[in-house]
Amino acid sequence: MIFDPVFTWFGWGFLVLALLTVCIIPTVRGDGPRWKWFARIGIVAVLALALARPGIPIKSSTEEYEAAADVYFLVDTTTSMAAEDYDGDKTRLEGVKKDMLELAKQFPGTRLSIITFASTASTVMPLTTDHAAFASAVDVLSPELSLNSNGSSITEAGAELDKRMKSNDEDRPENKNLVFYFGDGEQTAQTSVDSWSSFASRIDSGAVFGYGTSQGGKMKEPQPFGYGSSPGDEPGLGDPNDPGGAGDGDGSAGTNDEYIRDGQSNPGISKIDEANLKQLATDLGEKYHHRDGEASMSSVYTAPKYDQTLVKKDGRVTVDEYFWVPLILVFAWIAVEMVFGVRELLRLRTIALTRKGGRP
Repeated sequence: MIFDPVFTWFGWGFLVLALLTVCIIPTVRGDGPRWKWFARIGIVAVLALALARPGIPIKSSTEEYEAAADVYFLVDTTTSMAAEDYDGDKTRLEGVKKDMLELAKQFPGTRLSIITFASTASTVMPLTTDHAAFASAVDVLSPELSLNSNGSSITEAGAELDKRMKSNDEDRPENKNLVFYFGDGEQTAQTSVDSWSSFASRIDSGAVFGYGTSQGGKMKEPQPFGYGSSPGDEPGLGDPNDPGGAGDGDGSAGTNDEYIRDGQSNPGISKIDEANLKQLATDLGEKYHHRDGEASMSSVYTAPKYDQTLVKKDGRVTVDEYFWVPLILVFAWIAVEMVFGVRELLRLRTIALTRKGGRP
């Protein structure tokens, strides 16, 4: 038996104590029939049990069709991925998201994972066959704030990828590993680009996808609630329809440019570095593809076909809740209280009419 209170245990205890106090004081004073107050104390105890949400955990086994492949998506989320030079004036990350979702459709039944990298690398989506959860994780990807950026390496995700692949190879040694890299190749860290040639023998398929143009694009500062705003919504965000920002740009509240600026106060420009991306593809032993929104993902990459097998998955825990059982008693007592209330109301009306000389 487990309990999961509707409120926190503190809130649960406070509410129960308050209700008990309301019932105990009249009981001690002798206000009205004591048996009613003792019954109400009992009902408070029953209600306390219901609010604690008792349940019985049940371990269940499920069977799912699963392909023998693990797919890793390495996604550049540095500030430069906010540059607006993909398919016109869209951000590079918008292009990445579109391509990730399109590519995932080629892998039914496979386990998918997302590793993002900027100043640091992290796994934001562990391997899962839940492609709906994968799509949700893709939807919330956003660039790193420029204030948080201390320079980044395009191979920052190497250690995280290595750790995940080793762990998952122990779990499913028969599974194939596929790695897809999405980025602009811009190296802003002072360190040199690491070689990923050691991964080549461990990867069965994959590709490197590059985003951006040689002319480069300006970058809007990523905002907690999305890019840009309407004039007057938030100070300093500017007008998204004004390429240079709203207002006169004098730095006063509500008129700051929303584009990131360099040391000379000019809009910062980020350019793709295809040399780095091509070297990365060579290290991995995979092909490089420049993505500009013109060609579909299926036209540049075709996923291998993997047989799907029925996999038994144990240990999934569900909880059968039984809070409704004590609630039946609580609602039954409420009905009884309503009867008591109606009877008392009729009694008081009878007394009042009698005093006035009328008839009941």
